[in-house]
Amino acid sequence: MPQSERSQIIKEFLKWIEAKSQKSGASLQECVYHIELEITDMGATKKKSADYVSSCVRAGLIDIHGLKFKITAEGKNWLQRKSLT
Repeated sequence: MPQSERSQIIKEFLKWIEAKSQKSGASLQECVYHIELEITDMGATKKKSADYVSSCVRAGLIDIHGLKFKITAEGKNWLQRKSLT
């Protein structure tokens, strides 16, 4: 998958999780399902979708609060920078 497509998927995911963060956040299952919907036409698997979530955690874009994922300040900054381009 080209870098621009990955970046767009992460951008859409972070916008979604930012909205979910306003309330209680999103479970891992919700995150994986959302990413699967975004890239299903590209042959996404649950494992690949979960890898996206793990990559966002490792990059510091999202964080785990209890059993829910929420966007971090770094994730908001990344989203803002990428939305300008």
